[in-house]
Amino acid sequence: MIFWLILAIFFVTALVLLSGAGFPVDLQDEDAVMRLVYSLILGSGIVVAATGRAIMHQGWRIVHYGLVWSCVFATMLVAYSFRADVQAGLAEIRGVPMQSVALSQARVEAELRRGWDGHYRADAIVNGVGMRLMVDTGATMVLIPYEQASAIGIDTGGLDFSIPVMTANGRSTVAPIRIASIGVGQIMVRDVPAAVAQPGRLQTGLLGMSFLDQLGETSFQGDRLFLRQGFASDSPLFKKAPAN
Repeated sequence: MIFWLILAIFFVTALVLLSGAGFPVDLQDEDAVMRLVYSLILGSGIVVAATGRAIMHQGWRIVHYGLVWSCVFATMLVAYSFRADVQAGLAEIRGVPMQSVALSQARVEAELRRGWDGHYRADAIVNGVGMRLMVDTGATMVLIPYEQASAIGIDTGGLDFSIPVMTANGRSTVAPIRIASIGVGQIMVRDVPAAVAQPGRLQTGLLGMSFLDQLGETSFQGDRLFLRQGFASDSPLFKKAPAN
């Protein structure tokens, strides 16, 4: 009985972790990969310990049953992970496309998966250069790390760190710039107000509101964030406040 309880706890824990981190795991996201490896090592240790205890008390028959139920749990886990894709396929077969599918046929759209830490990251193209940016609705502007500024054509010698900001590390100042173009998937936004952080103050660039405000719509569906360009909506998620 204890063996089955431990096995069930392991698979429920795996389900929670994968649903929060996004599955399949993005192998280019080092944080997500390390979390997955840690979870697998921890889970394997629990299962091995439970299996050894079961063999001592009930023999190898319990291992046979355990493998069968492990396959059942694994199948359920995979089916749950791809639930959104299955729903979209069934809706298309019935001739009633899901809202996200219908919108993607008429609008330019990019889809981001939530990371294990709850943040959304985009593999963006900034001034023609690849750069990973984290979506941050609390940032008024796109913020570029100082160490990556020269790679996108910014003259770091002429930067004026004159704009005060409040960051997770405390008060700081940033240098205002304008970025010629930022692309995320098929979305392209040009002439984006942005800023460069001081040296050593920012590791990952931020995709702030100066970019998001120029989109037609941004919406959350489960663990996915959809960015849509040119979508007319009366109530977008990040709606600009009316002028006084």
